[in-house]
Amino acid sequence: MGFLSPRAAAAGSFGCPIPDHLEQIGGGPFVGNLTFYQFNMIISGGCTAIVLILILGLMGRHAMRMSNPNEQVKIMRICNLIPSYQILSFVSICFPNSYIYLQGFTEVLQGVALYAFLMLLCDFMAPNNRSKVDFFSSLETKRQWQPKKKRNGLAFLSLTWYSVLQYPVITWITAVSQVVTQSLHVYCLDSTAPHFAHVWLQVITSLSTSVAVNAILQFYINMKEYMTEHRPLLKLMAFKLIVGVILLEKILFLILTGTKVLKPSASMTYIDVMMGLPTMVICVQMVPLSFLVLYAYRTKPYEISNSARTLRPQEYQVVESNGDEETLMSGFQKRYQGGHWGLHAWAVYLNPLELFRDVKSAYVMIHSARAVQKAHAKEQVQEMARYETRHDSGEGA
Repeated sequence: MGFLSPRAAAAGSFGCPIPDHLEQIGGGPFVGNLTFYQFNMIISGGCTAIVLILILGLMGRHAMRMSNPNEQVKIMRICNLIPSYQILSFVSICFPNSYIYLQGFTEVLQGVALYAFLMLLCDFMAPNNRSKVDFFSSLETKRQWQPKKKRNGLAFLSLTWYSVLQYPVITWITAVSQVVTQSLHVYCLDSTAPHFAHVWLQVITSLSTSVAVNAILQFYINMKEYMTEHRPLLKLMAFKLIVGVILLEKILFLILTGTKVLKPSASMTYIDVMMGLPTMVICVQMVPLSFLVLYAYRTKPYEISNSARTLRPQEYQVVESNGDEETLMSGFQKRYQGGHWGLHAWAVYLNPLELFRDVKSAYVMIHSARAVQKAHAKEQVQEMARYETRHDSGEGA
């Protein structure tokens, strides 16, 4: 039962049980005359096509019906997680040697989507930077580990923002490190030995993920009452199911392969067990999750009646609840701003500089507001000190 080229038949460098180069060769029939590798490509390829049609169609509808660019571009970034993850998974199935190089970047996609989700929740509560400052400045939130103590809303927003932002940054660093260490033959996917990079990069990624996910959950718990009309729980569930199910499956397959419950057989090669089967499960499960995303992030709240499309664009109006459906507030009407066939919206979404501008804008907003807040608090302390000085002087006289 060979599955490696003659050149790569030996174990990998530095004692790694995985050869430095993998090729999917051999394997007995799995279904009919098809090997598991061929069966996997057919099933995963079909699921990938379905997911791309569903999610890219949803993103396209948001682009063509873009009445609120601030929110809808973020929704497109969140939705992008599924087709991007699906494509990387399918490529890994077709070309097993690329699996280790691509796997780390799926975490980066999750990080970008999680950051976009946080900023989308902020937009639900306040549509622009000035209103965000006013809104969070007026709040006090409970501390996670000390519920009896309160934290200023701006400080809470700043802590949450940094906790979520570190996730795509850290995962980008670990993904690049994974590529470099694999190229140097010191990564070793199938080993937890401390002299290989695999275990250390996994620990760093897991800690980064835990911090970011905990921050989002705490943000939702503290802010859910201010955005109930936007159905944040449904949107959170749609996003968290994708990340959570994938994480649980990684743990499950790690246990199954580690305990030798799942191991190579006459019909499944080492590559099928280690990479093919887990990746196929991800590809298949993305299909039902895509339908949940279609419902959670539908375009209905952003659609404008035909009579409004002939009017000039107006300043964005906050979305409010109207019975069971979300609708644009009455008053000012405007036209879609995605351009012909949504091409302008796609250009904004695909431009990485726009993402960096959003991050910079949030950074400036948070730090400027906190600086003003601290200056105001300092003035109050000084004013109180002057008042007490005058009061003491009056008593002395």
